[in-house]
Amino acid sequence: MIRLTRLRTATGLPRDFTGARLLEKHQDLVTRFFSGQVEPPIKWTSSKWKSAKKRLKFETSGKCAYCEASTDVVAHGDVEHFRPKSTYWWLAYDFDNYVFACQICNQIYKGDNFPISGQRLGSPLLPNAQPADAQLTQLVQTLVRDVTSTTDEELVALWGGEGADLIHPYLEDPSELLTYEADDANREVWIRANVGERAVRAHDAAVKFLGLNREELRRLRYEQLDLLRILKSSFDEPRLSDDIKARIRAKFDEMSRAAYPFAGLNRFFLREWHVL
Repeated sequence: MIRLTRLRTATGLPRDFTGARLLEKHQDLVTRFFSGQVEPPIKWTSSKWKSAKKRLKFETSGKCAYCEASTDVVAHGDVEHFRPKSTYWWLAYDFDNYVFACQICNQIYKGDNFPISGQRLGSPLLPNAQPADAQLTQLVQTLVRDVTSTTDEELVALWGGEGADLIHPYLEDPSELLTYEADDANREVWIRANVGERAVRAHDAAVKFLGLNREELRRLRYEQLDLLRILKSSFDEPRLSDDIKARIRAKFDEMSRAAYPFAGLNRFFLREWHVL
C-alpha cells in the first residue's frame, strides 16, 4: 500500500459529484432518512456512485488502493466506501470516502467491517421532521462536501478522532506503518507492522479486514522482490558498464513510481539497500 493523492480539480470529476447534481444526491439521502429508510438500512444502488470509478481508477493507476495489484490482472475494481455506507449513511456520496479497490480486498475481506480505537462518528443532527423548500435546501447543503473545495487537513480534523484502524491511503502514509519481510524458504513476502501502537493496529486491520497477507499476494510480492534482487545484483557488479548501470537505476526509479505494481514493496527494499 502507498500514499495516494486525491485529485481536487473539477476537470475529469463526474458531473454528478459537484454542484447541483451533488445536492440532488444528498437530498435523496435526507428524504430517505425522514421516510424511515435509513433504519432499517437503505437499499443502496451502485449506480449512484458508479460514475466515480473512472476517476478513482486513474488516481491509483489501475491498482487496488489496498493490495496494489493491478485490477486488470487480479480482480475487477470497485468503488469502495472506506467508511461503510451501512453505518455512515451520510457519507455514501462523499467522494473523499471512496477508494478504488479490488473485489477480493473489498468484498471478500473488508465488507462492512470498520474497527476503530476512538469514538464512533455520530450521524448528523437532523430535525424531527423534514423541512420544506429553502430550509430543506439549507439542511442538505450542510451534508454536502465538494471534493474540489476540501483539503486533506480538513478531513483529518473531521475524521481523525475516530481512530480508524484501517489505513486511509489518501490521508495516511502506509510506509510509516507497514514494512515487508521476505520468507525465502517459501518464496513469499509478508507485510509486517512498523514500530508503534498505531502501526500494530494498522497492520492487524490490514491483514484481517483487507487480506493483505493472503497467499496469492505473498507469492506475487516475492516474484516482484526476486526481480528487484536480480537487478540489484547486476547493479552491484563492479565490471558493469556505466550505461547498463544507468539503465538499471532508471528501472529502479520506474519501479518506485506510484503507477508500478507493488510500488510500496519496491520502495521499501530499495531504501533498505540505500538505492533510493
